[in-house]
Amino acid sequence: MNAKTKLNLSAFILGLTSMIGQILIIRELVVIFYGNELSLGVILASWLFWTALGSSVLGRFTDKLKYKGKLLSYIQLLTGIALPLNIFLIRNIKSLLNIPAGKIIGFVPMLSSSFVSLSVTCILLGFTFTLASKIAAERSKTPSSAVARIYLIEGIGASIGGIIYSFFLIQALAPFQNALIAGSANLIISIFLNKNIFQLIYLITLSSAFAFNWPLQLERHTRALQFKPFELVESIDSIYGNLSVTKTGKEYSFYENGLLVFTSGDLLTSEESVHYALLEHPDPQNILLIGGGMGGALKEILKHPVQTVDYVELDPLIIKLAEKYIPPPQDPRLNIAHMDGRLFVKSLTPSKKYDVIILNLPDPYNAMLNRFYSSEFFGEVNNILEDGGVFSFSLSSSENYINPEQAYYLTSIYNTLKEEFSEAIIFPGDTAIFFASNKSDLLTYEASALISRLNERTVATKFVREYYMPFKLTPLRIKYIKDSIQQSSAAKINQDFKPIGYFYHTALWLSLFHSGKGILPYLETINLKLFLLIAVCLFVIAFLIQKLSRSSLRKPIILSVGSTGMSEISFQIIVILAFQFLYGYMYYRIGLILTSFMIGLVAGSFSINRILQKPGRSIDTDISLYKKTQIAICAYPLILPLVFISIAKFNSIRPEAGNNLQLLFTLLPIIAGVIGGIQFPLANKICLKSAQDVGKTTGLLYGIDLFGACIGGLFIALVAIPTLGIIESCVLLSIVNILVLILLNTKHK
Repeated sequence: MNAKTKLNLSAFILGLTSMIGQILIIRELVVIFYGNELSLGVILASWLFWTALGSSVLGRFTDKLKYKGKLLSYIQLLTGIALPLNIFLIRNIKSLLNIPAGKIIGFVPMLSSSFVSLSVTCILLGFTFTLASKIAAERSKTPSSAVARIYLIEGIGASIGGIIYSFFLIQALAPFQNALIAGSANLIISIFLNKNIFQLIYLITLSSAFAFNWPLQLERHTRALQFKPFELVESIDSIYGNLSVTKTGKEYSFYENGLLVFTSGDLLTSEESVHYALLEHPDPQNILLIGGGMGGALKEILKHPVQTVDYVELDPLIIKLAEKYIPPPQDPRLNIAHMDGRLFVKSLTPSKKYDVIILNLPDPYNAMLNRFYSSEFFGEVNNILEDGGVFSFSLSSSENYINPEQAYYLTSIYNTLKEEFSEAIIFPGDTAIFFASNKSDLLTYEASALISRLNERTVATKFVREYYMPFKLTPLRIKYIKDSIQQSSAAKINQDFKPIGYFYHTALWLSLFHSGKGILPYLETINLKLFLLIAVCLFVIAFLIQKLSRSSLRKPIILSVGSTGMSEISFQIIVILAFQFLYGYMYYRIGLILTSFMIGLVAGSFSINRILQKPGRSIDTDISLYKKTQIAICAYPLILPLVFISIAKFNSIRPEAGNNLQLLFTLLPIIAGVIGGIQFPLANKICLKSAQDVGKTTGLLYGIDLFGACIGGLFIALVAIPTLGIIESCVLLSIVNILVLILLNTKHK
């Protein structure tokens, strides 16, 4: 095998390891961070920061290194070792931070643990790309073409790695097995490049691990550590996330992505979640329960003289898993539907109506849950509610003191509810219970009326009864929560594509860890105009610097590479979150969406490589093509909202057929990938001065690309989408890239 082939294989394995490692680590950290999509931006930003550091900072030394081939061999060996160790470290984050199972992790620990745990693996991956590019350039008469080839082959490896993982490895093998397979691939290419004793030691270790099935044992052991001191009974993956069951005494607790969904034997929660809603209706007959039924809510509903009870879950697999440990009530009135709760609501015919609909899900900690508290979902619920029907759900609150963050959070959901229903009220307590009806003057705070209905129906309860309700519904408590809502009336409406309720909950979550105090006064100032003003100010500064310094085109191209990196990662996050808002299981599609982007990157890189190899191309021709790619980046974010809105409308009209449009979400990133795949090799050729400049220039451009992506990942996930929503975020990205395009057009050479 010649040196060129070995180097190409090294670049291929680099891409394959990067994609498999990225999907693995994102899925693992999402579980640690209870499925919170904020973590997606933090994880990707941390990944990109360290990769950029490895590429740009360490990459500067590659021009002076002597034994580059040997060093590349050692680095790929270290990468193969680092990835499985990374998974092990992530599984132990909560233990290291003394965070018990089911408890929410704070933003600072989330950021710091992501940042630290990804450092070694990502630095190695970033440095590998620059080192391989430098070696390829030294062996070629055309350095820019050699770097473009490495970029292309790495993209091919990433695409193939993503496809293999998404369609086969993710279903066939456990995460530790997949991490060790990627490690084995790095070991093999390391041996091809240069043999040493450390490779033999690692080869023996890997062979023993697979022979004695250590990866699967390690998988079970580390997953159990995440739920200490509880006994982990079972842990499986569904399309929505990781499902785990723990046991304490005779009771079972069910977790989704580390978030407690329900616990068997929790009688107080079960009674409060259903009885108040049923008692608010004078004669409930047909009931729909969404979530939490296996924890005891179903049994409580069936105590009432109802005719039918339909039960669906957030994740249909929860029902199947729960049935293994908690047998459901055997009652002919009960119908269990194994499908997503929101899809069930959408798919009902207009003739199917319910007297009472109970949403028994956790608070909107993440975008997956937020889609059950949006104005769109409330409208869908209203469509299937009988005239005079009751809709109910609960949110975390406080018995005696509601802080400003909590008030805004509760008010946002209350205002959203009022948008769709004629009447809405809230019962106070540690859990605030919301009620809504499409008929005015139906709902009541009167404990005596509710107690009378409870006695008439001869329903036996332990907590929701005559000695408890008058205390819960005292006039002073009711006035306090009403006043809190009134004082926070400026809270915004929660929508599918503008999940402000999710953002308010995040502000509340941050306030619990003293890192979000005082954030609410600034919320009203966060809007599209503010970000546009900031963007224009930065543009003016850059424009003046460029004019006064008479700088070359190299600087605006470097700036555009950074803005493209910011935009490209933003596009991926937007597509992932839009999928989550519409379908609710981005955990399953993350790999495919990231892989689709890499496929587009390969296609773009392959096409530009063929173009650049044609003889007689002038630098002006390359610059002209580069500007056209920048125009495409300006236009692409304006197309995305149109696609999302069209899919959402189609889903609301024909929900079953709308599921077939999921394929579009895996195709959209391909377009963005093509643009990026064309632009980076072009930028590298325009900026590259000589073969001696490869390590510095390529490392700088690759690093700037990744640093831009790091900033974009944090900004789009943490700030832009929750406050601006998807549509305005896309508009902002387009305008930012238009400003960069103007800078590019102020220089001609």
